[in-house]
Amino acid sequence: MIEVVAMVYRSPAYAAMIRRELERTVPHFRIVANDPVHPLRWDGEVYHDPEPQDHYLARVYRCWNYCVASSKAEHVCLVNSDMVFSTGWLEALERRMDGRTLPVSRLVEPGIIRPGQHALEIDMGRDPDDFPLIPWERMASDLSEDRTEPGGLFMPCVFSREAFLRVGGYPEGNVGSVSGDAWLFKRLGDAGYSHVTCFDSLVYHFQEGEMRHVEMPEAMSNWGIA
Repeated sequence: MIEVVAMVYRSPAYAAMIRRELERTVPHFRIVANDPVHPLRWDGEVYHDPEPQDHYLARVYRCWNYCVASSKAEHVCLVNSDMVFSTGWLEALERRMDGRTLPVSRLVEPGIIRPGQHALEIDMGRDPDDFPLIPWERMASDLSEDRTEPGGLFMPCVFSREAFLRVGGYPEGNVGSVSGDAWLFKRLGDAGYSHVTCFDSLVYHFQEGEMRHVEMPEAMSNWGIA
């Protein structure tokens, strides 16, 4: 079984959106609130950082490590909260799992920052409360290709829980000029795992990292946040 785990910490709009998206596209998921900054009730799982005054990035990576370590599944797929998924995105990653592969999705991004390797720059909008889901699904279907390419970005990615923990998970922040994501994937590569992008797993990434949309939408009261 693959368990999908999303982390939220600031934006109620993205928290509501990622729940809708996971309910729509995958069978097993958790949403973990990483020391949420809102004065609101969270009826789900909350991670309390042991060093809450530490640098933001260190706290993010510690929470990702918690998400994997606390999973009961053999494989864990980590996703950001500012993402919308194509139908069958997780199944496409699962088809590439062979015990030595780190399959990641191909990202479609609006161009807030320059897209990374294998990503596409297409602006589908920047409002999580009013995302054009039907046009997105049509476009994702047109873009989908049954192939992989070496390398790519870092999330969503299906990890072997055992391998992730064996190499130590994410560092607590960037390591010099190397991002924590690149550092982790380098360690997994040294352990014999191959990082590949699956061109039939399309994910729209808002690229906002929850830095906007902090107002609480009405929809939040429908699933335990008030």
